[in-house]
Amino acid sequence: MKFWMMLCLCLSMISVAPAQNLVTQQAKPLVDQISAKAKPVRGGNKFKVPMITWGGDVATIHADQQNLFKKNNLDAEIFVENNFSKQVEACLKGETPYLRGTMGMINAAAEVFEKNGVDLIVIYQLTWSNGGDAMVVRKNVRKPQRLKGKTVALQLYGPHMDYAFNILKTAGVPLKSVEYKWFSELTLPTFDTGGKILDPVNAFLEDNDIDAAMCIIPDAMALTSGGSGGTGSAGSVKGAKVLLSTKTASRVIADVYAVRSDYFNKNRGEVERFVNTLLQAQESLQTLLDKKSGQQARYQQLMSRSADLLMGAPQAVPDVEGLLADCEFVGFQGNVAFFTGEGTSRTLPKLTGEIQSAFLEVGLMKKRVDLKGAGWQYDKLSKGLKFVAAPKKPVKKFDAKKVAAKIESQISVESSEWAEDDTLFQVEINFAPNQSAFSAEQYADDFGKALEISQTYGGSLIIVEGHSDPLGILRARQNGKAPVELRQMEQKAKNLSLERSQAVRQAFLSFAAAKKMAVDESQFVSVGLGVVSPKFNPPRTKDEWAANRRVVFRIKQVEAELDEFVPLK
Repeated sequence: MKFWMMLCLCLSMISVAPAQNLVTQQAKPLVDQISAKAKPVRGGNKFKVPMITWGGDVATIHADQQNLFKKNNLDAEIFVENNFSKQVEACLKGETPYLRGTMGMINAAAEVFEKNGVDLIVIYQLTWSNGGDAMVVRKNVRKPQRLKGKTVALQLYGPHMDYAFNILKTAGVPLKSVEYKWFSELTLPTFDTGGKILDPVNAFLEDNDIDAAMCIIPDAMALTSGGSGGTGSAGSVKGAKVLLSTKTASRVIADVYAVRSDYFNKNRGEVERFVNTLLQAQESLQTLLDKKSGQQARYQQLMSRSADLLMGAPQAVPDVEGLLADCEFVGFQGNVAFFTGEGTSRTLPKLTGEIQSAFLEVGLMKKRVDLKGAGWQYDKLSKGLKFVAAPKKPVKKFDAKKVAAKIESQISVESSEWAEDDTLFQVEINFAPNQSAFSAEQYADDFGKALEISQTYGGSLIIVEGHSDPLGILRARQNGKAPVELRQMEQKAKNLSLERSQAVRQAFLSFAAAKKMAVDESQFVSVGLGVVSPKFNPPRTKDEWAANRRVVFRIKQVEAELDEFVPLK
């Protein structure tokens, strides 16, 4: 990724236009932006396959390079179109039956096609963004909740719209309480802009009134001086920080292919072979990546062609490798999960509902549109595939013992900083005095919220904190109890809070299992904090006393944490 970062820095250094030269876009539904009318898809056996500059599309290039399309009796021509409006127009005009984008982009386009009497059908998921996209914030914004009343810069009709809205919604920030500055470009333009600022990255650099910017990871690293915190040197913003990337929010941005319904209805068999070919290509690519040391010529040939197509420069191989590192191919089982809900809540209907709800709220859609999947028979779709068996359990990401030890060490030094630093969201569960059981029936709403956050923010660490009320210890101290007796009381409260944390964690995992959700148990780490971090100290009312008795699901991003928090290999 070094080549791309150097390019970003160079462009930042020469792009020194004043803030008044920001060229923003008017936020309006895509249906009001595109005037093209639907025409029949061009006849003949040959069809065009759009791609965008993303790691998942390397598998499509691989399919073409290895003649997998031809082997499956498909005459496909691949091309890159990163301007989504142009891609939508081409599909409407019948130049291609397919549309390539994120779920946010496809939902924005669905209204355009419905207006023209043609539905879109989502047929295939390529990847999840797992580290390739980020929200960068200034030093006055350290938690998502503080985005209320702030200004966020992002690309209009790009891949970050639903990402930004998901962060805000999860944090409980009303979407209309945020001001959005919309730009035509995703990243730093490589063409002469005539001194105009057309992207959120340069806008964030030049306009101090912009509090946050949605950007790709190379730009985020440049803005934050390599992720350690912006120094204010060329290309960075002093105090800027990556609030979170899709390494944490790993189930938000889904990249997919959709097809026109009229084409699908007439050519279902061909479309099925197309999806099967993409699945074969993904498996073949993964095998090549795993064994690239022994197949260097083939690997370099693919990387060079991908760099040429996706980046416009055959030598930009490090950029392609960076794109590949930042995406997670879902494969056959990932497609089954996405379209059927097997083991996950992050499905086509779920994402569609979230996205359209947010787009309607901010005026990017006029009405809800029915966006359906292809309804594949997956046993038939798996023809020729090698990796079709579902994994038995999710891979463990964290070492629970090391995490718990580090948490206790941090809390013993500064409990207030622990609660603030890198905390994205939290869910609180209150309990009665002497309560030890936590039924799914009683806490279904709380468990459901924690489950949805854990499914969406799959790279986060979720601390299940047990807290005790300090009133008894405060009274004992006031009554002159000996220090040794006070320490014993504090230790007893800590032990009890840990037992409650563990009981809540187990009840939650049982709740998830009953819902048939695949959960990485190592993502949930129990700690007992006792009385070191009460909400009210001292509690002065019965309500405050009750509020101190709680278990907190604290969702933390751990991308920049110490070694103990690094996911297990």
